Amino acid sequence: MILKKRLHAAFACGIALATGGFSVHAVEPEASAAPSTTTAADTPAVPSQTRLLFSRGFYKPGIERLRVVRRDGTITNIVGQVALSVAVSVLTGTTTVGAQGFTKDNLAGDTLEELKDDPLGVNPAISDLNDALSKVATDIYRKRAETAYATALKDGSTRDEIEEARQVQKEADTPLHPGPWHLVYENLAGSDELFRLKFGAELGRAGFMRPPFACLYQSEPVAWTQWKANNWQRLREERAKAVAACTETLAATPEKRW
Repeated sequence: MILKKRLHAAFACGIALATGGFSVHAVEPEASAAPSTTTAADTPAVPSQTRLLFSRGFYKPGIERLRVVRRDGTITNIVGQVALSVAVSVLTGTTTVGAQGFTKDNLAGDTLEELKDDPLGVNPAISDLNDALSKVATDIYRKRAETAYATALKDGSTRDEIEEARQVQKEADTPLHPGPWHLVYENLAGSDELFRLKFGAELGRAGFMRPPFACLYQSEPVAWTQWKANNWQRLREERAKAVAACTETLAATPEKRW
């Protein structure tokens, strides 16, 4: 009799333990499935990138493509001014330039037909340089959004104001202005065919009393045949150097000026 009671008690205890174990495991998924208290609204919105606005500034249309300034362009303009007292054909918005008031860098030059559909001919301020500096702008505007968001959470801002504070701008306040993007002859006198690649750009807000931050790159003089060789390989290499140099210079612009 005593043995039967012990067996019955052990059996009942085993059922209780098994039931208890099953209950514990049954609620575990519910506990792990509990929603996190952190939501997407708790962190600043992250856009793919904050882009810089390209603006021609005071340059006329045409600055967007590579141009070649040859010595005959200077001679033609000088002769034209002396003989006809006409203005020099320039790319800048200046209305009149006197015979002694311009340099070869002011001349408009001519576009290259063979590069009209090649990205190589596009002013880097529109493409490569803009892409590089937009990465810098993205970091700056993301930090601004994080600061604004943290402040909005503590200063009694409404839900809509908090949501607005966490947004990262898609376009930077500061525009990127192009500078020269041309191959310019080296010597007016003589018959050599040496040309320098020149490129520049400016980063600055319109109306600022302070001058914009600027960069200017120029290559060593190279023979025209070398520029054209191997599908303009030398031009591609110098373009990359120009973009790298201007990226380094303009990326150092103080954050408050962006």
